[in-house]
Amino acid sequence: MRRNKTLLHLASVMENCNVQDLTCERVFVHCSMCANELADDAIGIVRRLLDKPKIRSCRIPLVIDFERMTNLDYWLNSKLFGVGPVTRSEALRQKIVMLVNMLRTLQMKILQVDAEYAEQFFKRMTARLEKSANILDYELWRARHPHPTMEQLEWQQVQLTVNMLKNGILAYDEMPTGEELAEVKLDFVKRCIKHGQQLPDNFIVECAKLKRYSYWKGEHLFMINHQLIYTYLFSHCFEKFTKQQRMALYEYDVQLRMIHEDVMRLKPKLKDFEEEAPCIKVSDEELFKFIHPKISDEEGVLIHEEVKRLVKRHSVQMICEYLQQMACDKRTLLPPNPSIVYAELVRIGMPTGEGYSEKHFRNHYLSK
Repeated sequence: MRRNKTLLHLASVMENCNVQDLTCERVFVHCSMCANELADDAIGIVRRLLDKPKIRSCRIPLVIDFERMTNLDYWLNSKLFGVGPVTRSEALRQKIVMLVNMLRTLQMKILQVDAEYAEQFFKRMTARLEKSANILDYELWRARHPHPTMEQLEWQQVQLTVNMLKNGILAYDEMPTGEELAEVKLDFVKRCIKHGQQLPDNFIVECAKLKRYSYWKGEHLFMINHQLIYTYLFSHCFEKFTKQQRMALYEYDVQLRMIHEDVMRLKPKLKDFEEEAPCIKVSDEELFKFIHPKISDEEGVLIHEEVKRLVKRHSVQMICEYLQQMACDKRTLLPPNPSIVYAELVRIGMPTGEGYSEKHFRNHYLSK
């Protein structure tokens, strides 16, 4: 699919304006006209996307750098807004403010992936890849080890996962917190992989990202919770992953299932255990208090984890917007008092430092 690069062109034009002599009226008018026209085009494209009843993030035909383009200062730092009276650039400024707000709304919709649709989408992708699958590494290893022990199968799960992470499958996920890094058992990983195998310098970071979506079920089965990872994969798999990375993702899933089958041959009683719906442990922590009463206990655990990730990784504005959308979807039931909500979010991990004060939270919470 060819992707529309209007937003990139707009950013490029505004950056190019910074090296022009905008004190020259003709130069200013020319640069301003180009920026205004591209801003109009970008607003029109994003508006059409927002008007669609469903947004399939992996199929958005527009190149967007959300990290920068949803930051108003990224646009307003252009010299177009610093030359002469403010009124000269006011029309463009208003368009940029509108565009940033629309992009934030689009980003919010993209983050709210329909898990059922994403699951069906990846199953169709898997079906296509299966037709061209080659002999897998685990199949070769299995041929050399016709009678694997349970310990060897556990090692193979770790080795397989290490190889997957080295392919950069989680490269586009949010950077982990210090707490997440501290939970990584890197010594355990090193004990399970081949002796002398070198790990990348940032490997602990990739392990911390994976812990968000994985867990050990019992002592022998390393599990990926697909419900949790679909949002990340659906947002990046077809936009940023290379063909090699997409194949690595598929092969990882297939080989992990092969290992699980071998584990269950050694311990047949684990079959029902492995087929159970993924269960996320929240240890002894109390669930998020404002889960909608219609939500089942199992889904409530997933929502609790979703809100925890939300408050650890995003700004107050994004947190408030996301919670309000969850309320519209009847996944949360939020009280009108922002102080109660603020205290609850802090309890489950939201920072309280700069940019996360209760006053700042209250302003965004009450504005929705």
